[in-house]
Amino acid sequence: MSIAARQFQMVYLLLEKGRMTAGELAARLEVSQRTVLRDVDALSAAGVPVYTTQGAGGGVALLPGYVLDRAAFTEEEQRLLLAALQSLPGREGDQALSKLSALFRRGPEDWLQVNLSRWGAGAEENEKFRLLKRAVLERQTLTFEYASSRGTTRCRRVLPARLVYKGQGWYLQALDLEREDYRTFRLTRILSPELTGEVFHCRLEPPEMEFSGEIPPLFRAEVKLRFAASLAYRVYDEFDQSCVERQEDGSLLVEAVFPEDQWLYGYLLSFGPGVEVLSPDVLRRRLAALGWKIYWAHAGEHDTPCQVCRGTMEPSKIKEVPTMENYKDMKFCQSCGMPLGPDTPRGTEADGSASEDYCSYCYQGGQFAGEMTMEEMIDFCAPMMVQGNPGMTQEQAKAQMHQFFPMLKRWKR
Repeated sequence: MSIAARQFQMVYLLLEKGRMTAGELAARLEVSQRTVLRDVDALSAAGVPVYTTQGAGGGVALLPGYVLDRAAFTEEEQRLLLAALQSLPGREGDQALSKLSALFRRGPEDWLQVNLSRWGAGAEENEKFRLLKRAVLERQTLTFEYASSRGTTRCRRVLPARLVYKGQGWYLQALDLEREDYRTFRLTRILSPELTGEVFHCRLEPPEMEFSGEIPPLFRAEVKLRFAASLAYRVYDEFDQSCVERQEDGSLLVEAVFPEDQWLYGYLLSFGPGVEVLSPDVLRRRLAALGWKIYWAHAGEHDTPCQVCRGTMEPSKIKEVPTMENYKDMKFCQSCGMPLGPDTPRGTEADGSASEDYCSYCYQGGQFAGEMTMEEMIDFCAPMMVQGNPGMTQEQAKAQMHQFFPMLKRWKR
């Protein structure tokens, strides 16, 4: 610390504390008491009304009523500045807050506190924020692993431009050196960030973080959703109120535009059975397929995961496709071919009674869940059949279903 900076810090300390002993000042400034006394003399000679008193209760103090010039800040600007400093994690923000609180003769307001760590987590997120802030301020090249919404994790090397708080999280905007373009990274998905020590000097001008609904048509989904009333807290957390329409039964209708990728499916599944996709129909079917896949992954060996019996099918050896005669003692959903065992959830007829022919995934209230062709149903079911029959290929699964499905009631010609 330079002499001028040390003396400036001494004035701030005295403004904040009112009176301090030479020993206390020496400890805070990490110098000797003799250096403190020399600084007092230098400040006094420069016109700062600082003085020392001897004896009990003595020490170093400023004349009562002395403040530094603060005329450049209005009352509102002072409040906003203190609030902004209070929101910064780390000691740097605390030190600046202490200095400006003394300068403005205002105590720090305690209505705002920002803690970047998630519930149940330690202080790692705060440490990550400090490292990224340092990278931005010191203009250091940064490397990290990034978990993207496409399900991939790969190393990134970037020139960090700025940290942005948007929506419900913090983001880093940076120039990606591999892609030679600006990218936005969510802080929670940044893994193992490291400073390289390489300083860059180019000017960075990242674009504003605004979609304005202009997601390219091939990658956008205009979605209409119905949420259960019990999920109102999440709906209002995550959607603008202008997108939400409350129904008489308490449910909530939401219309929004999303980028259509793997993130969207995971996001909708996070609401569990509390959300229903009303449109588009293709999104509704794909979400149902994922739900089915999750079900079969957790159902265990007691359930048969596909259109024909797992225990009787040898996908790599069977030359003849099973017919209904092969399974005359078994019942199958007459839409998707899933075995209808005693524990299989059944669909319902228009009067609410259980369907004898269809599972609950295909049939509700006397209607099929979404219009689709037999080909679309086969494409929908083939991945789950492959998963339940190790060694089977997609082509084998589709070939068997192409002969099996036309015997089901829904697809009979």
